[in-house]
Amino acid sequence: MKVLDIEARANEALAYLTGSDEQAADLKHAADMAEAKYEAIVDALLLHSDKSSADLRRADARSNAEAVKANREWLEAVRDYDRVANRRRSEAIVTEWCRSLYSNYRQGK
Repeated sequence: MKVLDIEARANEALAYLTGSDEQAADLKHAADMAEAKYEAIVDALLLHSDKSSADLRRADARSNAEAVKANREWLEAVRDYDRVANRRRSEAIVTEWCRSLYSNYRQGK
């Protein structure tokens, strides 16, 4: 790999990392809020359930259409966050790889 190629790839990785900070934070917040919403819905349904055992109340609350919808929204929010977080991890690895290549290049290896 040529030095200019190493620098270009490192710049691309760093640009993504710096440009996605807020996006990652927003997606993480959205996932946390979706989880809280799901848990609040399940807790409310548990309180108002008329089933006799705790297991039946929990199953009834989790299978409620509103809870299922909230759970799906939570899982989608987590997926969206994970997509960006995984790319950020990959770009951080690329940055380290480019540093290593550039260091080796400077040392003549």
